[in-house]
Amino acid sequence: MKKLFFLLLLLPLAAAPLRGQDEDADDNYRHRPVRMGLLLQGNLAGEQMYIAESVLSANPGAGVEAGTFVDYQLARRLLVEVQFILALQSGTYVAAQEDPGFQLWSREGTFSRVADMRLWGMDIPIYLVGLFPAGSGCIRLGAGLFTHLTFNAWSPGDKDFVTPYKRVVSVDDVTGKPRYLLSDSHAGFGLLVGYEFKSGLQINLNGKYSITDIINYESERSHAHPYKLSAGVGYRF
Repeated sequence: MKKLFFLLLLLPLAAAPLRGQDEDADDNYRHRPVRMGLLLQGNLAGEQMYIAESVLSANPGAGVEAGTFVDYQLARRLLVEVQFILALQSGTYVAAQEDPGFQLWSREGTFSRVADMRLWGMDIPIYLVGLFPAGSGCIRLGAGLFTHLTFNAWSPGDKDFVTPYKRVVSVDDVTGKPRYLLSDSHAGFGLLVGYEFKSGLQINLNGKYSITDIINYESERSHAHPYKLSAGVGYRF
């Protein structure tokens, strides 16, 4: 919760440079170097996952997210957009095979064949966005990098289940050394496609893929890379 409180404090600071209303009603982008708005989206989140010691799949689940964004105008049709999005995500992990010696997902030494996951966190993407006039508004195309911070992750149906977003250390019974580390954050790249009407109302679709491995296990054949598709509406003030 401390991370969440700190990040929320940054939101008014990011919006501090906001200037007056556009003097030219026919061009919403010429005289407004800094703008902000709100986002409300649904998401479908999953992971590209492979565990060498067991066959494990991560089926995507639906979730919701909401947040704010700040646009910094670089040119008349080019801007940098920074988003702060609180996200609730879900998913289902299914084990097709199991190896009792590989205890990645269970605190008690048992491997769950099926387990649900819930995640509460924040995405902070930074997009370089181009604006292309179309109709009464403009098409928005963007690409950039993002960071995800997990505040909490849990499994509603299995108290012993450890999601890949929780940082857990397992000690090897023979060597006494840690067998794995799980990450509570990750980073990667994202794409943004949307349309903004003259009123400021937006329709947005974006995808994110993590290039960092959230499983740091000794086997080079084990990896998990989260991904997420989001779609929803926004409003620019």
